Amino acid sequence: MYEQSVLDNGLRIVSHRIGGRESIGLAVWIRVGGRYEKKSLCGISHFVEHMLFKGTKERSTKQIKEAVEGVGGMLNAFTGEESTCYFVKIPKPHLKTAFHVLQDMVNHAVLDTKEFEKERTVILEEIKMYLDLPSQYVHEIMSGLLWPVQPLGWPIAGTIESVSNLRRIDLYKHVQCHYHPKNILVTVCGEVEHERIKALAEEYFNGRSNKTISKFSRARVSSNSRHERFHFLDKKTEQTHFVIGFHGLSRNDPDRYRLALLNIVLGGNMSSRLFEEVREQRGLAYEIKSGLNFFEDTGSVEVSAGVEPKKAALAIRVIMRELKRLKQKTVTKDELRRAKDYFLGQLMLGLEDTLDHALWYGEHILYGGKLPDVADIERHIEEVTEKDLQSLAKRFFKTSAIHLALIGPLDSKFEAKVRSECVCP
Repeated sequence: MYEQSVLDNGLRIVSHRIGGRESIGLAVWIRVGGRYEKKSLCGISHFVEHMLFKGTKERSTKQIKEAVEGVGGMLNAFTGEESTCYFVKIPKPHLKTAFHVLQDMVNHAVLDTKEFEKERTVILEEIKMYLDLPSQYVHEIMSGLLWPVQPLGWPIAGTIESVSNLRRIDLYKHVQCHYHPKNILVTVCGEVEHERIKALAEEYFNGRSNKTISKFSRARVSSNSRHERFHFLDKKTEQTHFVIGFHGLSRNDPDRYRLALLNIVLGGNMSSRLFEEVREQRGLAYEIKSGLNFFEDTGSVEVSAGVEPKKAALAIRVIMRELKRLKQKTVTKDELRRAKDYFLGQLMLGLEDTLDHALWYGEHILYGGKLPDVADIERHIEEVTEKDLQSLAKRFFKTSAIHLALIGPLDSKFEAKVRSECVCP
């Protein structure tokens, strides 16, 4: 059962009590991420996330980690396009400790100057690491193709230039602007009473603020040719890595469950069409998959693979053939049934874990504002028909909508061949 409260200062709390669990999952969400940033401050949300682990007025970096890990818990965080989240999974007798540590980080980080300079170096090395990993960097390039010249298309960690130019005062202003009660959501899952969570929140997040909830500009999605839809990066690698991308749906779009099932059929698991055709039947790739990104106002459908350079064009041809097949012919009843069972089974398995559960409904609430209902989700999934998937395939998989990011050894003949294969009539 989900319970929620809003404190007088605007902070939201949502808890879900599950009996028989020895752990508690606790997450503190801040409504700020890469989409809120100016170009000159690209990567600042991620930098702040790092700095909150570097000491508070009460605790050193070491003491923050020891307070949680010393009682058998785990502590981590992530920065996304639309939120920053700090979370703990801890044995239930130590919930108050976990709560105190997270609020201390969020409310009382000192942003020490020496730590700031050290962490800048760490983040620059992190950025360089991703630049040296074509399988990951190619996804950053794809974001820039889908959402050019806007924050959603910029790397969350920032660039070498932007991170090098950030100042400590920039981070301080960022925290002052976004880390306030109206911009915070606390989610908890485990064998714990909601009133206890509310009492802890009132004790530790009792600050007042006249600030408003942070907002970002809506994504600009253009279908014209003003921006290039293809990006080729010449790199002497053993594999060619590529992503084929299409604009998709927003997080709360009524068709999102239909798209989720289409993705499963296409390349969402080892039983999918792409895995079977590209890997099992032709041996063209070790990794081949499709995936979805959902944001508040937009989204994407992406197919990614790593292949031997001389086989890249053939792999793309096979992928296009599968996209075309989804448009021309409905999936079988058995395929759709397996996709539904896979979706619902993965959902149930994920909700067994207290931390995964707290993160799952936290993301729904932070931007949707509505508590997720498993029975309602199941009903939506069961309502999807074979024709629904075909209709979505026709809607999204068009030649004019194809975006391609590719990293690997290049020459003009290869590039022209790849472009010629990107056709989905």
